Amino acid sequence: MKQFTIILSTFAVLFSTSSFAHLPGEAQSFFNWQELAEQHLIDTGNGNAKWMSLADALHLGELAHKSGRCGGFFDLTGMQKVSSAPLMPVESFRLSLGDREMSQQVYLQEALSQLETQNIFKTVTDLAAFRNRFYKSDTGVKSANLIADRFREIAKNRSDITVELFKHKWAQPSIVVTMKGTGPKADEIVVMGGHEDSINQSAFGSLSMNAPGADDNATGVATILEVFRVLVDSNFKPNRTLMFMTYAAEEVGLLGSQDIANSFKSAKKAVVAVVQFDMTSFAGAGDQVVFMTDFTNPELTNFSQKLLDTYVKAKWSTDHCGYACSDHASWHKAGYMAVMPFEATMAGDNKDIHTARDLIGKLDFQHGLHFAKLGLAFMAELSQ
Repeated sequence: MKQFTIILSTFAVLFSTSSFAHLPGEAQSFFNWQELAEQHLIDTGNGNAKWMSLADALHLGELAHKSGRCGGFFDLTGMQKVSSAPLMPVESFRLSLGDREMSQQVYLQEALSQLETQNIFKTVTDLAAFRNRFYKSDTGVKSANLIADRFREIAKNRSDITVELFKHKWAQPSIVVTMKGTGPKADEIVVMGGHEDSINQSAFGSLSMNAPGADDNATGVATILEVFRVLVDSNFKPNRTLMFMTYAAEEVGLLGSQDIANSFKSAKKAVVAVVQFDMTSFAGAGDQVVFMTDFTNPELTNFSQKLLDTYVKAKWSTDHCGYACSDHASWHKAGYMAVMPFEATMAGDNKDIHTARDLIGKLDFQHGLHFAKLGLAFMAELSQ
């Protein structure tokens, strides 16, 4: 989850280059002075973007993190400019979900039983074994390639599935997997996503700092891969096109998901629904699924809660991030319907994320299974 924290009240405070001295040595050695002095356009999600140096942004984030407060931002620097108002084509893609009936009970009754916690555990273990998955590091690239290879292996006998590396201006690619629809609505798209990168907050990201990111967000990637495996193994053929995405560089301003969502909007692609999985296996607020109510679509959230009641039979509650806390915010900002089910309330979230202590031992994969079940039901029901 995004936690390079920028606090609204501190936007008025711009530090001079003397703020460089406050940065940890790791950050100073990883980012050169020219990079630290570069101006970045930062927006916490309220639409009031401010220009500040990278050093200022990192220092503000450090202060907020030390104070125990949570926050997040869009880094808009160099991003493709799109209209802030929803385009008419995007508006026309909206689903009518209020009275939508469940149509995939027969399929899901069998398919849900095929989800395996050991597969989720293995993926989390393998991704957390990288020293870090930072978006500028070699291991960030290698871990992305591992994820792409896992998708390719699962889909090797399906000619209707493609696995692509979505290249950005930084090293780590995002992964975009497409299962082509077969019906009259094949041009409409349902997206399941979660970020693949990890970061150690104490150094603002570096090649050397340990950032296993077991919970944040190896669990989300593992959830997506397991849902994808069951759909493929069961020879599921959707009417709408299904896309599975793991986003690069979420931890430094939602960069990967912004790049993708903006490009989809510019191309007028008919994305009808997006679900975001960012941290799925830490039961910090009891065994419940928590739906975030900001930067999300209320109608899609209500429908997802019905999916949970129908197919998962787990408890759920609601909370709000109060900021652009993960990649769902990128899709929401682009005008698409998005939903964000989370592993805990904000008060009960995993306090070890963005440190070397974000390890697999704190995770509960039975709790995580709720999210895989919800994801499978989401993709199956909305694909038809």
